[in-house]
Amino acid sequence: MKLVLACLAAPAFLISCQSAAPADARAARASQTSCATDSDARQVSGTIKSFFAALAKDDDAAVTRLTTSDFYAYDVGKRYTGPELSRLIADLHRSGRVLEWNIGPVDARIDCNLAFAAWENVGASGTASEMKPRTWLESALLVREDDRWLIRFLHSTPKDPRP
Repeated sequence: MKLVLACLAAPAFLISCQSAAPADARAARASQTSCATDSDARQVSGTIKSFFAALAKDDDAAVTRLTTSDFYAYDVGKRYTGPELSRLIADLHRSGRVLEWNIGPVDARIDCNLAFAAWENVGASGTASEMKPRTWLESALLVREDDRWLIRFLHSTPKDPRP
């Protein structure tokens, strides 16, 4: 019974310790500036654009260089690893499908070694003779490893065509 009470009391103690921090300590934490630079935002955007360029050329080696070893993506309602996503796109290309991507301005939120990015990808898909305009809403989580930004997670969903 004593163990149960101790376990129940521990979370309450942690909460009270956090809320009891001096006001100036909370203010200091809130006012800390991000360690990201303008260069980081350009690099994050460049990594994303390079990733899509690699997929467009079926360049598996480049996709691997631009992603973390634990990378995965949510696309077309399914989860894919990097090699699976590369294979999916390459198979589409071999079957005659064309995917045209144009990455819009990337809204990057960066904090030291972690970045969240979101953008619209306006393009088209179909066969060479019958392309249909498409727009995707996309986002990614990137991490800085050895002074390079790598994509750890990518999410893509078609934009609702309704106005």
